[in-house]
Amino acid sequence: MARTPTWRNTPFARKFYHSKAWQNARGVVIDRSHGLCERCMEMGELKPADVVHHKIPLTPENVDDPDISLNPDRLIALCDDCHTEVHRMLGVGAMNGRKEDEPRVGFDADGNVVRRPTGRRG
Repeated sequence: MARTPTWRNTPFARKFYHSKAWQNARGVVIDRSHGLCERCMEMGELKPADVVHHKIPLTPENVDDPDISLNPDRLIALCDDCHTEVHRMLGVGAMNGRKEDEPRVGFDADGNVVRRPTGRRG
């Protein structure tokens, strides 16, 4: 079973993730992917999706913006392994207080994970 991140236990996140609106949006994304990890499918693998990931990390400032928090185009169904990998590539952004404008990766228009330039050489 996946460990619940500490940030998800914050009041803003707890309220959001228990809302009917989130449950509906999550269901749309799981249905869209037929219950499968979208990242694994891109690699030709079939693995059940365990989580629905926000492509734009949720914060207390944007959680009430449905275009960010509930828009299926900004959500992706992932297995636990891919979700962990995405957060690793992101530098575990929002979960450890990393600034939102510093991610190492992002998503293209099709929801694929893409590396972003870091501004560093070498």
